[in-house]
Amino acid sequence: MSRHYFDTTNKGFPITVILGWDRPMGYFLLMIQKPAELIDDTAMVEDDDFLYSNLHERDPFGHDLDYDREALRHFQIVVPESMFIQSERDQEMNTGNRTVKHQADGSFTEREL
Repeated sequence: MSRHYFDTTNKGFPITVILGWDRPMGYFLLMIQKPAELIDDTAMVEDDDFLYSNLHERDPFGHDLDYDREALRHFQIVVPESMFIQSERDQEMNTGNRTVKHQADGSFTEREL
């Protein structure tokens, strides 16, 4: 599974967005980690760890990156385009075991596993 990380804020709290490609299952994943202080009635899912996770969707595996863009817009979260570009590249190459940290300016670095 590839995982592309971006640290940002939501409602003044630090959050981490994780976008990636799950090679064995053949789907994109999107998770928005957050501190417990962000649990409120605007969240799509009440969860201690996530403001959003595609795994909480009725059909968690049948979405493309445009669906993930809409989920991020719902929470008014902007991520660098590099996350989408690199996740799409991972899908095309069927890449797994890749961990990437993205910066707001679109630059990114791969982490050693």
